[in-house]
This record gives sequence, C-alpha cells and structure tokens, in this order.
Amino acid sequence: MMRDALLSALPVFRALGEPVRVRIIETLLDKNGPATVGELQATLAIPQSTVSRHLRILLDAHLLAVTRDGAQRHYRLDVPEEALNAIEHLVREVRACQSEKGHRN
Repeated sequence: MMRDALLSALPVFRALGEPVRVRIIETLLDKNGPATVGELQATLAIPQSTVSRHLRILLDAHLLAVTRDGAQRHYRLDVPEEALNAIEHLVREVRACQSEKGHRN
C-alpha cells in the first residue's frame, strides 16, 4: 500500500521540486481561485515566459486545470483525488513512524 501511495504521489512531488512552481501553487492557494498568467507574473515578479513554462509542467503533472475566456487562460488547482489521498496516507505513515521512534528515545 505504501508503495502505491508513493507512486501515486510521485508526479506531485516531482512537479513541486522547483521553487517557482511551489510559488505558483502558493499564489493560487492564497488567491483561493484561478489566476491568469499575467496575474501570476505580476505576483511572482518573473518573466511571462518563465511563468508559462512552469505552468506547462504543472499542467502536465495534472496539478492544474486551465479554462479559456477569450484570449485569457485561467489556471486553477486541480490535483487528482488519488494523488491527494496518497499524500495524506504517506503523511499519516510518516507521523506514525516518527511517533514510534520518539517513544524509543
């Protein structure tokens, strides 16, 4: 089961292995909703091409969804339930393991 959880969560961990992508996720969480490339660029103070490149990676990892409104694209968090469940399972297992180790010290 743990191996399955880790494998399900792996795309999430890989996608979050870059500080700019973590900042994008953080911005979407803070905003509590979708954002355009321009909004993300302004918030993060980085070039549009950099934002777009990292959004593509997050989309490919299935952490985001995009909707179009004319020429605007709105990006929002859309992490698959399976990946979220796997991460929650992993966190529970790690906490339990650490708790057991703490009792032995």
